[in-house]
Amino acid sequence: MEHLTNPARAKVYFEIAKAEQTVKTLLQILPEISQPTMYRHIKALLDCQLIKIVGEKQVRGVIEKSYGINEDAAPDIQRIIEENDGAAYFQLFIQYITGVAQAFEAYSHDPNINILEDFSAFAVAPFYATKEETMETLGKLAEIIQPLIGNEATPERQLRSFCTILTPPQNK
Repeated sequence: MEHLTNPARAKVYFEIAKAEQTVKTLLQILPEISQPTMYRHIKALLDCQLIKIVGEKQVRGVIEKSYGINEDAAPDIQRIIEENDGAAYFQLFIQYITGVAQAFEAYSHDPNINILEDFSAFAVAPFYATKEETMETLGKLAEIIQPLIGNEATPERQLRSFCTILTPPQNK
């Protein structure tokens, strides 16, 4: 997470999350970041495996690398749970949050944005519950959402995502 709390590095990461990028294209998109600093950010994101090299091509005697999100970092959710792999679990969460953030970013840049009319929202609802109460509530939410999952796209039906984040217990 420390890599994404750096504002410049977070910008680099989110640009790569939108589409594969080269250092050249990143420097054009983010002109406020100098070339040496860009290379440091890329190296840091590679070292922590948030991004990976997805392509290489020869450009005037130099190898130009393309970078993409490292979705292979945590392909096996069951293994992560069974091995209680906190680092890989966090990587999954970052990928989830990145997807949600990308949707909100794209929406916020839409010239036709209408927050009230489009019915977009997010909220936090802290609660105390036993494991059983939590499971029962999640089951009820799944029952409510399940019928909508099979709906076909129509002019009246717009694609939406219902994102649920259930945090680990606090003050354990």
